Amino acid sequence: MLIIFDLDDTLIDTSGSITPIQLESALRRMIEEGLPVTSGGGASDMLKRLDRGADSAKSALSEFLEILDVEEKFYPMALEEVYGPIPADLPIFAHENALEVLQELSQHHTLALVTIGKTQQQKYKMEKAGIDSTLFSKIVITEVRDKKPHYESLLEEFGMTPAETIVCGDRIAIDLVPAKELGLKTIHVRQGRGKKAPQHLEREVDFTVTELKQIEEIIKQLC
Repeated sequence: MLIIFDLDDTLIDTSGSITPIQLESALRRMIEEGLPVTSGGGASDMLKRLDRGADSAKSALSEFLEILDVEEKFYPMALEEVYGPIPADLPIFAHENALEVLQELSQHHTLALVTIGKTQQQKYKMEKAGIDSTLFSKIVITEVRDKKPHYESLLEEFGMTPAETIVCGDRIAIDLVPAKELGLKTIHVRQGRGKKAPQHLEREVDFTVTELKQIEEIIKQLC
């Protein structure tokens, strides 16, 4: 089978460890550039709260600045901080059993990765988390949120049918709905931003897991 994974919050703990640090950096930068908040404390709490309910840090920042009703100049500088270089001393961890599951699945199946972000940053996250890139027959890094064309390309490249292909991701709307539209099997990994998936979207997926180890049993059932 062809198994396509997402990276952030599916294989690595992005929203729990990396994003909060990057958002703090973005807030400091904006304050230095004149963001009209009296202190970082209240603003920091609000930004973190918005991020917990958002589907991305980008969305959280947009809502944060809209609430403050400030100049548009702050948004691009904030994005530079959030999606810019990750501090070298910041630990990045793979989710529990991620490395073992990838190693095991790669022995019997074709693995691919489709992730949204900047190429340098995404590769750095994988390396820092100890994810072996050679386990994937194809790695696609894109800054466009539409994953559907990439799923279609992978099916064609590896000569797989939709019935022979599974997509695993945490964000249903971004990772899994495009896969369902193509007839692919979908596994919702309830981690990170995927923990708070709307109920109506949960009906769109074939399987839901709370830990990556459960994926192995699902794939055995499908084979």
